[in-house]
Amino acid sequence: MPILLLLAAAAPHHPARRHHAAAPPPPNSQHRQAAAKLAATEQARAAAVAAGERAARQLQAASARAATLADQRVTEAARLRVLETQTDEAARQFREASSAETTAEQQVAARTRDLQTLLPLALRLSLYPAETMLAAPAAPDQALEGLLLTHGISAEIAREVKELRAEEATAATLRQTVAQRQQELTNQRGQQLAAAAVLDHQQQAAQQAEAAAQGDIAAAAQAASKLAAQASDLRGAIAAMEAAEQQAAARAAQEAAAATRKKQTAAAQSARAKETALRSPAGPGLTGAIKTSLVAGRVARAFGAPAEDGPATGVTFSTAPAAYVSSPCTGRVGFAGPFRSYGRLLIIECGGGYDFVLAGLDRLDAAVGNKVRAGEPVGRMADFDPAKSADRPGLYVELRRSGQAVDPMPFLKKG
Repeated sequence: MPILLLLAAAAPHHPARRHHAAAPPPPNSQHRQAAAKLAATEQARAAAVAAGERAARQLQAASARAATLADQRVTEAARLRVLETQTDEAARQFREASSAETTAEQQVAARTRDLQTLLPLALRLSLYPAETMLAAPAAPDQALEGLLLTHGISAEIAREVKELRAEEATAATLRQTVAQRQQELTNQRGQQLAAAAVLDHQQQAAQQAEAAAQGDIAAAAQAASKLAAQASDLRGAIAAMEAAEQQAAARAAQEAAAATRKKQTAAAQSARAKETALRSPAGPGLTGAIKTSLVAGRVARAFGAPAEDGPATGVTFSTAPAAYVSSPCTGRVGFAGPFRSYGRLLIIECGGGYDFVLAGLDRLDAAVGNKVRAGEPVGRMADFDPAKSADRPGLYVELRRSGQAVDPMPFLKKG
């Protein structure tokens, strides 16, 4: 026992060991900076994603609103087209009635002048037949011949007077018809202007919506339009537009690739969306499309008709006063503005290689880059007095397929 106690007392003393890991060293400043930088990057990325989602929702809402407004304008333009056509018909009837009245009055005046030389003799014969015959003594046979001649003249004068009175009655009736046509034309013009005011209000709302939705695509379209304006003819303008759009799509692809390499997700998505929009067709094309009525008026010169520089490569319409012009297809406005001798001009890219050219407008209601629907109003013709002016403004319409002019009438609604 004492020996065991001595051994125990001689054994070295060790403190009890704890079985948990040692505490990590306190973080240094480099670690804190890296963590803060990572957190900031994550926050920026989350903010960019949220901003992109908000932009997408806003764009979707703007597109839905624009589609609703476009439907309203198509409906209102169709209703206004009926009124414009009725105004044009009322003006035609008024001009015809006015022309007939003028002709009748001229006939009355001419017949009156012819009778003026015979009326004194007719009056004398009717009042003093014997004295008139005795005033010029003659042989019996000559007197008889003169009497018969006098009776013939009297009958002719009576017939002339009867016809004169009939023509005067016709002229009076025509004057009443002209007054009636004038009132009808005035009433029709009032209805047309009231409907046009409604459409103008809708057009302003649509332009505001389009302005809110402007972006990179519109900027690219503007650049293409500027290049088109420098071309010397329509074919060159369309070719310049197409080349500029292809170049813009190629640049967007390069931007997307560069952003992807730099891991800039939001920028890469934006660039890819831009490239997709630029490479996608402007519209569904014309194959199977519903034919659209362009403007209230009549064909003044058909496709292929003789023109100053050869066969006409388009169709010219004589339009109603202040008539609205509708888009002949669903597509995108590639050019809008003055161009060479064409005046104010629109080029609408329909897709499928088709481009519609509308020239001679007094006002443009569509801007470069705007999406338009078939039947949607895109401009307006000049106003004039249909009762006085025979110089009706002309809308020139040209359709090009892959750069070549083709007859647009098979793709348009007649009437």
